[in-house]
Amino acid sequence: MNNKPKAQLIGIATLSMLLSACGTDSSGSGSFSLDITDAPIDSAAKVVVSFSGVSIKPESGSAYDIDFVDINGDPILKTIDLLSQQGPDSEPLLVNHTLDAGHYNWLRLKVVASQTTTDSYIELDGGAQHPLYVPSGNETGLKLNRGFDITDGGAVSFTIDFDLRKSVLPPNNHSPAYKLKPTLRIVENDNIGHIAGSVGSVTLNDVNCIPNTNYAIYVFTGNNVSPDDIDGIDAEPVTTALLSNTFEYAVGFLDEGAYTLAFTCQADEDTNETDDVINFIGTNTVTVTSGTTTTYNFN
Repeated sequence: MNNKPKAQLIGIATLSMLLSACGTDSSGSGSFSLDITDAPIDSAAKVVVSFSGVSIKPESGSAYDIDFVDINGDPILKTIDLLSQQGPDSEPLLVNHTLDAGHYNWLRLKVVASQTTTDSYIELDGGAQHPLYVPSGNETGLKLNRGFDITDGGAVSFTIDFDLRKSVLPPNNHSPAYKLKPTLRIVENDNIGHIAGSVGSVTLNDVNCIPNTNYAIYVFTGNNVSPDDIDGIDAEPVTTALLSNTFEYAVGFLDEGAYTLAFTCQADEDTNETDDVINFIGTNTVTVTSGTTTTYNFN
């Protein structure tokens, strides 16, 4: 997949300084950072999502509303092409934002994505662009019920994975807009590792692959999992990855532990929310260790 330029309206360092929020009654403060990454999708050149800010809810009191503004204090959007953030790549949404010390219950991404605008959109491989909307997203945002603690002088950093293979649904008969029904995965960056490797010619030339060329790696939590398609039942992949033009892959931001990796050349036949017959080749268990990239080659 071709690399896509990142759309960014102002520098992250400047943006971080210009964010503002209400305070809570607590002792001391720490910093909070938030990045965005993506598990990719077939047949798309760009998947662009716009954010107007983030809300963070302390254990007591009202939620912080952290809105993005420019140097003059005017509201702006932070726009990210999710397809440019695959594998171990990510783009910052908040950098070292100061929060009062204490416990926080949840966070919410403020998305700007409707059927009538192209603030958020999908661009297909052929160049056609379609609005990308989140049902009720403009009113409620995307909430993640992940609690965390900020200690005095401490720093907490998270990455949110937009799993597009699970999340993007095609238009219905009444609208050209694609639906983003987000399946979000959030991990703490201090506790994650990555997997990377390649797929050899023997696997690529397996009789079950020819003439298909829609290659993908599916990653399942646990040892010796029997792989399955994305349908909401049986084993569901925690994330997926596409092969590069040199038949390499990278899976980023996985919590420590064991994972079953499975290769398929029928990724384009995996329709979200339906039970599809997908053939998997060369499954194996790989253990992820925090702070390292584990290599596994399908040979």
